[in-house]
Amino acid sequence: MNKPNKINNTQPPEPSTNVLYFTDTSVTPKMCKISKMLGEIKLRDFKKLFDRPSMYRYHFKALDPEYGTVKEEMANDDDIVPGWEGKIVAWVEADLQTEC
Repeated sequence: MNKPNKINNTQPPEPSTNVLYFTDTSVTPKMCKISKMLGEIKLRDFKKLFDRPSMYRYHFKALDPEYGTVKEEMANDDDIVPGWEGKIVAWVEADLQTEC
């Protein structure tokens, strides 16, 4: 008895990166995904997670060759966000500074 051949119609999974982020409003981190690979994700992509009209400061867990593990602040939308052990770890803080 011959078994029919199965045709594999599954698509390869879309590339994505887990994002773990902390905010001022909770001690528990939040997690989501960005549909890009590490090394392709810009600050602009990360900011799209926050659909709010407020100003924020963005810090990312990164490895500095001189100091080791650091929180790297980023402000330029075109900068590539650093990854940490295959994911992004971030702190998002409301920017309470006022301009003169």
